[in-house]
Amino acid sequence: MSGSRRPGNRPYLWNGLLLVFGGAVSQGCSLFVGSTQPVIITASDPSAQIIVNGQVVGTGTATVQLRRNRPHSVMAKVGDRAAAAAIGTQISTTGILDIIGGAIFLVPFFGVLGAGFWSLDQESVVLALPPGA
Repeated sequence: MSGSRRPGNRPYLWNGLLLVFGGAVSQGCSLFVGSTQPVIITASDPSAQIIVNGQVVGTGTATVQLRRNRPHSVMAKVGDRAAAAAIGTQISTTGILDIIGGAIFLVPFFGVLGAGFWSLDQESVVLALPPGA
C-alpha cells in the first residue's frame, strides 16, 4: 500500500489555500504605511524663513512631516528675496506592489485607498535664493 493516501491528506489543497490566504492578507499593504513622510528643506541663505503650504516652519533648514497623498508648496524668504518649489506625489513602491498583488490574486485593491499608496517625489529640497543687492 505504498503510495496510497489517507483521506483528508491533501497537501495541494492546503498549499493552494495558504497561497490564496497569504495573497489576500498582503493586499492593502499601503494601508499600513504612515500617512506622512519626512522632507528636509534647506535654503541657500541660513537666515531665510522656510514656509510650507503658507505656514512658517523654521529658519535655514527644516525637516517637516508632509502628507504623502497631496502636493505641497515650499518657499524660502529673506526680505524681498525668495525662492519656491513644488513637491508632487507619485505612486510608492508599496503602491506598485499592491497593484501587482491585486492583479495576480484578483482581490480588491484596498491599498489604493490608503495614503501610503503615494509618496512625495522629493525627500529633500534645496531652495537657492537670488543674491542680495
